[in-house]
Amino acid sequence: MNLRPRTKEEAIREIVSVLDGPGKIRNKDKFIEDILEREQLGSTGIGHNVAIPHARTDVVEGFVIGMGRSEKGINFKSIDGEKVHIIFLMGASTKELNLYLRLLAELSKLLMNSSFREQLMSARSSEEVLEVFEKFEK
Repeated sequence: MNLRPRTKEEAIREIVSVLDGPGKIRNKDKFIEDILEREQLGSTGIGHNVAIPHARTDVVEGFVIGMGRSEKGINFKSIDGEKVHIIFLMGASTKELNLYLRLLAELSKLLMNSSFREQLMSARSSEEVLEVFEKFEK
């Protein structure tokens, strides 16, 4: 969960490398390319030190999501000009438009809550991250 990269592209590559494990990404390089192409349309740095890089692509089977954190922060050219400390990277099959949009909206809403973000930054394991989600989804 703790990212070492200093650039947006390095962070995206590192998160995708972890997501590639379950075999849902048929072409990791193309997936990264699709995410970076989406970033060129406008930064996915949504403010409050958060970014949600994402892409709908034909190289993802179903839906994937990964999280990374950066203590030092990464320049994502966020809308508020601040560095990003929490990154959720999402990818979905081009056939999964409804699920993709619904999850993107729900995640964005949760991430506007400062207590939620603070607890994500404090979580020491993926299990604790899931516990934070369970707590705030109620």
